[in-house]
Amino acid sequence: MLKKVLWIAAACAAILVALAVSRSLNFDRPVEKAVEPPAAVETAPPPPPEPKVVEVPPPPPPPVERTPEEQQIQDDAAATGMTTVEPEPPPTESPPT
Repeated sequence: MLKKVLWIAAACAAILVALAVSRSLNFDRPVEKAVEPPAAVETAPPPPPEPKVVEVPPPPPPPVERTPEEQQIQDDAAATGMTTVEPEPPPTESPPT
């Protein structure tokens, strides 16, 4: 228990020392801006931008037509939180009579 307390105290002391060092190095003050030399020669204005041709994306494909039964299955799956509906495998053998 005492070792844990000493480790925590040492960590706090290290943080306080780092804070004191950063304050003494004036990291919290903004940097002074350097004086920019005046522009010697004025350049010509850039040519006007050429108009860009906007390419129209193709229209989306039409929605898939579903039968009312398929639509009901999709609606039920969405209502119950299912993300996919797997088809039931066909019976391989006829049931015994």
